[in-house]
Amino acid sequence: MKGGGTIKADGMMGKVMKKKIVTNKLNNGVLIVTKDIPFLRTLTIGIGVKVGSINEENGQFGISHLIEHSVFKGTKNFNSFDLKRAVERYGGIINAFTSEEYTIFEAKVPDFAAQEAFDVLFDLVANPLFPENEIESEKRVVLEEIAMYEDDPPTLSEENLLKSIWGNSPYGRPISGSGESVRALNVEKIKGFFDKNYVSKNLMVVIIGNISALDLDYVEKKMDSIKDKAVEDIKIDPETLEPSNLVVEKKDLNQVSLAIGVPTVKRADKRSYELSLISTILGSGMSSILFERIREKLGLVYSISTSHQSHRFCGEFTISFSTSIQNAKKALEEIKNVLKVLPEGLDEQFEYGKKKIAGRLLMSTESTLATMYMIFDDYFTIGQIREIEDIIGSIESIKKEDLIDDFRNFMNKKWSLSAVG
Repeated sequence: MKGGGTIKADGMMGKVMKKKIVTNKLNNGVLIVTKDIPFLRTLTIGIGVKVGSINEENGQFGISHLIEHSVFKGTKNFNSFDLKRAVERYGGIINAFTSEEYTIFEAKVPDFAAQEAFDVLFDLVANPLFPENEIESEKRVVLEEIAMYEDDPPTLSEENLLKSIWGNSPYGRPISGSGESVRALNVEKIKGFFDKNYVSKNLMVVIIGNISALDLDYVEKKMDSIKDKAVEDIKIDPETLEPSNLVVEKKDLNQVSLAIGVPTVKRADKRSYELSLISTILGSGMSSILFERIREKLGLVYSISTSHQSHRFCGEFTISFSTSIQNAKKALEEIKNVLKVLPEGLDEQFEYGKKKIAGRLLMSTESTLATMYMIFDDYFTIGQIREIEDIIGSIESIKKEDLIDDFRNFMNKKWSLSAVG
């Protein structure tokens, strides 16, 4: 690379990088992943389940997300309050989230609280009770969450864009479902979905930090006790999806929130690295092309950003911003102009983008939570776990000619647009 050569880790970061990821698959199919960082006094533990909103069928929309909430209402060994207090009384954090393709339950604690934190997470995925009265209460919480997102124009615009790109497919639906779909869920449906999907072959444990603080034999014994049951894998063909290309939602606001996007490729496709590089060059940070042009030079927006999200079966490239209604058309025209001339201007931006991605990846290794998320995302979307060095190597191997050719191909596809305001 110009002005610095190949990016390498040294010093303390080098020590972190040299601590390799270790995997161990149990007899029942549970995968245990560890990354030892012995100088830390904390442990980050996550249990991931390979089930998310794309696994839902008619009559189930939002059920993965509701289960993520509902397991916290009590388990065989912990009541609802003690589940959280067991971790938080030591200053630890406990959380969970649902994506299109997986659900994660996580805790970060001081090393002396490691086993108690693991016991809580284990009970969440192995022994939830799903008390009926508590489920109805949690449905109301989820409905409030949905209402909160619907009152946030940028979030709603991006959600509507996915609907525009992917139509009625699983990737076009909100992860949390709709008010109507959540109200229709009940304990019977929840237990049926849980029993079908929360099985050993769908489970993965990630432990990062001072590994000596936790008895791994104990972890393996507990996880190996989870029932071994065949799982039916799903397949989604993005070529069969029917996008709507335009979603407009009128609200009485001072600004209009816009998002434009185009379908791209799945995570396992090597072109996903190229699209991440393009996204970094175009709209990542204050020195990016779109920020410099649309905000700094023209003053049309307060902020503008790009994103490339790659999933198990597909991906999407998006550009998002908010502006006054009188500036919206001008901003869209200027973005179109930038995209049109970008291939000719990639020479000076090419190495800049590579260094920026590599630098951010290296900095992410200082966060055990960020490292854990990358491990889960890798395994659940491409079926393998990569070291940071491997990801950086894939970025560095991108050829400029391939980047330009593939960029032109994607930019010539039919774009979708979402507007809220």
